[in-house]
Amino acid sequence: MTTAILLVLLGALSRLIPHPPNFVALGAVALFAGARLPRSWALAVPLCAMALADLVLDAGSGRAAISAMRLTIYGTFALIVLAGCFARENAGPVRIAGLAAGASAAFFLTSNFAEWLTDPMYPKTPAGLALCYAAAIPFFWNTLCADLLGVATLFSLDGVARRERRFVVVAAALTVIGLAAPARAQQVPPASESIVVTATSVPENEYEVGSATTVITREEIEKHEAIVVSDVLRSVPGLDVTQYGTPGSLTSLFTRGTNSTQTLVLVDGVRMNSPYFGGYDWSGMTTENIDRIEIVRGPFSALYGSDAIGGVVQIFTRPGAGGVSGRATGEAGNQGQGQGSAFLSAAEGPVTAAASYRYVGFDGDRPNSDWRQRNGSASLQAKLGDVGRIGVEWGLIDGEVGNPGPVGAPSTARGFTHEGRLSIPGNFALSDTNHLDVLLAGVKSEPAYRDTAGGFSSQTDAQTLQASVSDTAKLGANTLTGFASWERWQVSDASNFGVNLDDALTTLWGLGGQDTLTLGAFTITAGLRYDHYSSYGDSWSPRGTVAWLSPDKLWKVRASGGTGFRAPSIGELYYPFSGNPDLKPEQSVSAEVGAERYIGNGRVEVSAFWNDLKDLIVYDFATFRNYNIGHARTYGVELGWQQTLLPTLAVEATYMYLKTKDEETGLPLLRRPENGASLGLSWMPVAGVNLSPRVLYVGARADSDPLTGAPVEDPSYVRLDLVARWQATPNLAPYLRLINATNHAYDEADGYPAAGRLVSGGLDVKF
Repeated sequence: MTTAILLVLLGALSRLIPHPPNFVALGAVALFAGARLPRSWALAVPLCAMALADLVLDAGSGRAAISAMRLTIYGTFALIVLAGCFARENAGPVRIAGLAAGASAAFFLTSNFAEWLTDPMYPKTPAGLALCYAAAIPFFWNTLCADLLGVATLFSLDGVARRERRFVVVAAALTVIGLAAPARAQQVPPASESIVVTATSVPENEYEVGSATTVITREEIEKHEAIVVSDVLRSVPGLDVTQYGTPGSLTSLFTRGTNSTQTLVLVDGVRMNSPYFGGYDWSGMTTENIDRIEIVRGPFSALYGSDAIGGVVQIFTRPGAGGVSGRATGEAGNQGQGQGSAFLSAAEGPVTAAASYRYVGFDGDRPNSDWRQRNGSASLQAKLGDVGRIGVEWGLIDGEVGNPGPVGAPSTARGFTHEGRLSIPGNFALSDTNHLDVLLAGVKSEPAYRDTAGGFSSQTDAQTLQASVSDTAKLGANTLTGFASWERWQVSDASNFGVNLDDALTTLWGLGGQDTLTLGAFTITAGLRYDHYSSYGDSWSPRGTVAWLSPDKLWKVRASGGTGFRAPSIGELYYPFSGNPDLKPEQSVSAEVGAERYIGNGRVEVSAFWNDLKDLIVYDFATFRNYNIGHARTYGVELGWQQTLLPTLAVEATYMYLKTKDEETGLPLLRRPENGASLGLSWMPVAGVNLSPRVLYVGARADSDPLTGAPVEDPSYVRLDLVARWQATPNLAPYLRLINATNHAYDEADGYPAAGRLVSGGLDVKF
């Protein structure tokens, strides 16, 4: 029933949002209903969608509720539902495309026949009928494109849910055809560095944002030749990255001292956090297809729902651009380092496309510490005249890494990663002051673990289906946004000892609103969100910010406060022996004040923050079960400075002072240093040569011995990295990279030594 309701809403929405004539996905909805829903529901879906849309469109219009044209259209969609039954057993790409084309043709024939019969402008002769059909041909192509794109979306997401990977191919093939809709070409410019999206979910000038925000551009990523995103995040105020050993190992992110499961990770709006045991493993996300990264710190459940307690990290992938262009890199180094990447962008008329690939190899300096990984991505976008754009995006991470175990307990275990992402984003301008965003997406993660010597293996299938819609309207000094979202989490897990989880399911849906009000030098934002979770019930998340900008735009003072929550993961709820289905969400109350001073093309920022974390999910060793018994506090100060000192010299510095306390034990939280700092330079001593040294300081931090569990303290460490890049020609740039140049021995997690000095050289080619 839930699927039927969602299809009704989707079909009605496709008629209500602004669109080119006849670019409506109701034919695709009818086909999918016939193929996948029980027959008792299938016929009702398109008819209810039509009726719902007609109810809105007819209001105040004076149109008759029943007419020959309307009865013809309703009957046509009923026939399309019956045609969809031919895809119940065999839904290959050829059959789906044929049924979509047939549905479009049926609508074209029947609706225009009714038009010929009822419209007096057409003579009731064979010539008049031919004239009617000829006039409608341009609209037929829009119908065909909408149906092809619609079935690509619906059947591919259904295929993800059914674990049928061939539907990814179906989606790509049909979307290539569907995006070829005839529309006027118009290139959408990339977002400016001063425009941020994640802090309020709508584009907003950074000057007006009342939250601590950091933006990392594509130019910065290329300048430092960063391979993995986690290395880029090490220099962001308020963040601390912990890697369990050498490259490719489990990598966690702590935001302002909150748990690693309490930072929400988005890729183009798609939630990436695992539904199995929460959080996100940053070890495999690479940079070849990233356009920019936005980091907002503080609670954002009022906008994004679950997991956004410490903050949000959103990755924006690189869109296609005009003409054909690209970039390729290749490098090699010690300890078996090797990597190659490629990015290609193209555009033709209203359609833009982009694709990327990267291979990474690493042998390691300990037995069984090697890493091999392949990442790929692709995107297609089409401009729908002046009313919006729609696209399809795909990403894949596939890797294998050795787990050498802590020092003193060597292991032969191997970890395997397979993570796929498929999304259909749509953006539509309802008017000059009203904008609608729609997103359908699926994320599927299939981690595996093999330890032949230890006699243990496991395989997990964790997937998240998600849909969201938001509408933003500008009303005088107010910017109002209303939004809704739906997610379904599903996990299966088994080991050589048996099945642990068999398609365990939870659903989470939310509704909310936000208002941003500009009053002179003040910008005030207030938001409230309601979430309903199938396991525990309801959660309310308010948040407010205020920012004051001086008349000369040199000073900004800001303050914010709000609550956040993290829904218990499926593993925490249902995993055998430890799961507790009565768990409630983790909760937080947070506040911060900050100031920013803009100096030329740079800025200095300082923020003081405080987080109170309650109902934390903790494993009780006495009862061998998870309970909401944790309570912790974190507070501190973070500073950041970015400045171009000279035309040839730029500096970036950060510092964080952090205090954490487990209120149950009185001890500091694990692996969160009290002091952390970074200093990076970008220096061009001669034309074309850029030197980028970076010093990282991580203070002492509490930890536990991986063998005994006894409390220990990880000592502080200093790490020096250096990238030297020579722009030999406009298109060729050889480079040299040193990680841990001083070969300093340190552990980010006790017992898991980081790699020693890593030296590599490569070539960057652009075309």
